[in-house]
Amino acid sequence: MSSTFTGKDIGAAARRVAKAYVAEAERFNRLDAAGGDGDMGTTLFTVSKAILADMEPFAEDVSKAFMRLAKIISKHSGSSLSAVIMTGLITLSLKTRGQRDTEYADLSALLTEALTSMQQRSKAPLGSKTVLDGLHAVCEAVKGGGDARQVGQAAHEAAIETLAAYREKPAMIGRLRLEPSKGVGLDDPGMVALEVGIAAMIDAEPTQT
Repeated sequence: MSSTFTGKDIGAAARRVAKAYVAEAERFNRLDAAGGDGDMGTTLFTVSKAILADMEPFAEDVSKAFMRLAKIISKHSGSSLSAVIMTGLITLSLKTRGQRDTEYADLSALLTEALTSMQQRSKAPLGSKTVLDGLHAVCEAVKGGGDARQVGQAAHEAAIETLAAYREKPAMIGRLRLEPSKGVGLDDPGMVALEVGIAAMIDAEPTQT
């Protein structure tokens, strides 16, 4: 199995994730309604449909692939979640400029850079029970991964473990921060979306909550 990925690989993965997000939109809305506006699924549905509607083949260039996805999100959604995701994608684009392929061994460092920019945009510290906690776990889990299978399995396991680790913790961001105890026993919808997305990337079954 290849030790690198290209812009074409990113495009194919993004479309698999988009299909999963379209299918899971109602579930995401239900989870989000417990402590938010209940529209996260709708947001991801809108962006995902736009990604699927863009039929132009992705080129090899890694940086351009990340930026293309960021532009699609920017065009079709103005939500705070979309802004955070877009920030991460732009960071990934900047850090891979000029690369026609990128080593999976470099993915942990790249994702860590993206995570830092997403934290700065969202103002959410780690430990607040958000998608950023899941992404942080993924960053750590994929260190040393040499190919897509290794990285994908490690990332998926990390996302599942993070969901379990935070399930009984209070929520510290969003409406639930006003009554953190109400978040105890609930999964963060962003963490769930991360797990579903990674599962789609590697053609695995997502967990159900």
